[in-house]
Amino acid sequence: MHGWRRPGKPSQSRRDLEMKTQQLQIKLSNKTEEDIKKARRKSTQAGDDLMHCGDLYNQAQSKWFEEMVTTTLELERLEVERVDMIRQHLCQYTELPPKTDMFNQSTVEPVDQLLRKVDLARDRELWVREHKTGNIHPVDMEI
Repeated sequence: MHGWRRPGKPSQSRRDLEMKTQQLQIKLSNKTEEDIKKARRKSTQAGDDLMHCGDLYNQAQSKWFEEMVTTTLELERLEVERVDMIRQHLCQYTELPPKTDMFNQSTVEPVDQLLRKVDLARDRELWVREHKTGNIHPVDMEI
C-alpha cells in the first residue's frame, strides 16, 4: 500500500521535517522577538520625542503668554493715552467758541458735556467686552 508506514521509529524524512519545522519556529520566534524589541525601542523613542515636543510647546506657550501680556499692557497704555489726548483736544476746541462766538455755543455744549463724561477705564472695559478679548488663554499641554 502506498503511504503505509511501519509503526515505531519515525523515518529520516519525518525527523528532518520536524527538525526543519523546529528551526523555522525558533527563527520565527527570534524574528518576532527582534521585531518586538525594535517596536518597543521605536515606541520609547516616539514617547521621548512626544515629551520633548510637549516641553517645547509649553515653553513656547509660556513665553508667548508673557509677551502677550506685556504687549497687551503696552497697547492698552497707548490706547488710554490716545483717547485721553483726543478728549483733551476736543475739550480745548469746545472751550474756544464761547470766547469767540456765542452763536455756536448751543452746538458745542452737548459735545462738551459728552467729552466730560468720557471714562477711560469704562471705555476699555466696553471694548474688551465687545471684542471678547482675553476669553480664551492657551494652556499647557499635559502628556
